[in-house]
Amino acid sequence: MASRGRRPRAPETSWLERIVSEAWEPFGSEGVEPGLRRQVARGLTWTVVDTWGRQVINLAVFAILARLLVPADFGVVALAGVFVALAQTLVDQGLGDALIQRREITRSHADTAFWVAVATGVALTVAVLVLAGPIADLLNTPELQPILTALSASFVLAALSSIQIALLRRELAFRALAIRALLASLGGGAVGVVLALLGYGAWALVGQLLASAAISVVALWGLTPWRPRFSASRQSFGELFPFGIRVVGADTLTFLSRNADSFLIGAVLGPTSLGFYAIGHRLLEVTQVLLVNVARKVTFPAFSRLQADPPRMRSAYLSVTRISSAVILPGYLGMAAVAPELVEVVFGGGWGPSAAVASVLFLIGPALSVQAFSGSFLNAAGHPEVVLRLRLINTVANVIGFALAVPFGIVAVAAAFVIRGYLLLPLNLFWMRRYGGVAIGAFLAQIRGPAVATALMVVAILAAKLAIGSATPLVLFVVEVTVGFVAFVAVLWIVDQPLLGELASLAAQALRRGPSAPTAQLPEPDEWEH
Repeated sequence: MASRGRRPRAPETSWLERIVSEAWEPFGSEGVEPGLRRQVARGLTWTVVDTWGRQVINLAVFAILARLLVPADFGVVALAGVFVALAQTLVDQGLGDALIQRREITRSHADTAFWVAVATGVALTVAVLVLAGPIADLLNTPELQPILTALSASFVLAALSSIQIALLRRELAFRALAIRALLASLGGGAVGVVLALLGYGAWALVGQLLASAAISVVALWGLTPWRPRFSASRQSFGELFPFGIRVVGADTLTFLSRNADSFLIGAVLGPTSLGFYAIGHRLLEVTQVLLVNVARKVTFPAFSRLQADPPRMRSAYLSVTRISSAVILPGYLGMAAVAPELVEVVFGGGWGPSAAVASVLFLIGPALSVQAFSGSFLNAAGHPEVVLRLRLINTVANVIGFALAVPFGIVAVAAAFVIRGYLLLPLNLFWMRRYGGVAIGAFLAQIRGPAVATALMVVAILAAKLAIGSATPLVLFVVEVTVGFVAFVAVLWIVDQPLLGELASLAAQALRRGPSAPTAQLPEPDEWEH
């Protein structure tokens, strides 16, 4: 295993090949070798610090703002956020993911991807400035125009950081990403709360978003050594674009699938209804970031490095699924059970409709646990077209379901989202077997123990709710969470004790320091392969 010091560069070896040879020794026949597992675990540690720290900060800020603002404030910014999120999806044209997925990259690849992202960000800013008025008129929401105009600056800010983020993710260098994200969340949250206290209404949310994006760029450029040269290559673009365009296509479909509900609610039911829905959906997003996206950030680059050895790549995928299901299943279904108390404790008593939305949305948990990492796996295996196909079908189903449900209210829209997830689950399993070689039976066997433990955990939570239903929301929430946690661990100990050992082992490896856990670093500019 490599030492922490820098080794002299062999003339015939690129910096990427050197990192791969040091961190990814030949794997044993039983799956991922210990050096790889330790590096992924360390990457997961910093990803947890990043994601959990940022979400705790954001949720605290969100709770404060929910008590200072009205649902219509959240609704109009959420409606603007639909258009902003679409534009940000297009900023780097998928070239960042293409850099992660390629087995070898050059300095020219990164330089080209950066300047393409900057040019795209500028073009999108101009487009939104021109279209903000017509969009506001079309939706009969005049207050939307100035907010869209202000938020258009976020596209350039996203472009200035997207490629550096991709390079850091490629090397599993999540420490810099964590520091940058925490600084951005703290700074943006402070700006939002101050503006809300001064009575700026929806503009407090706008200020929070812009301040967070600006701080993120400054912190990232201060923490990383790479700087783009003033050059771009048509050949490098041509090598990255075929993969990138499929990724951006899939991401665009994901955006449409995830935001069609907000758009339809805002357009049909108005900003106030969208504000209630946004709070409930925000809880789902926070949970997904904490319980799913943490691992997704690590698994895509990790799977990408294993692409030359499909059997061990499948073994790693099944291992990730087994461990993640012990977090996703109890996390989502537990949140579904305690959502009414959680919403009242965190946001106050005026957000009852949001609690009903959240309770329904969290029922997606079992479906998500089955397909959480299929996109990362298929992209890393070189099948972005399959991911694109899956997301196209998901998007069409979501849009149809939301359109049919929106006249019946925000809870019906949430139910349409959950029903779609279960109806399309068999297709996801079939294509994972066909294109990834993952047997359905072997896959489902990974989640059997956590599924049993989660089911009994939910029964225990509901029993506690009935037993002390007259308690205050805070007391009831604490009791429900405690009972649920104890019940899940106790049942998992009985039905799948080895899984608890795996979780403890992974946590120990993630926290362990020493020369056996190398820290990935971006190369200095003079180390790039030309």
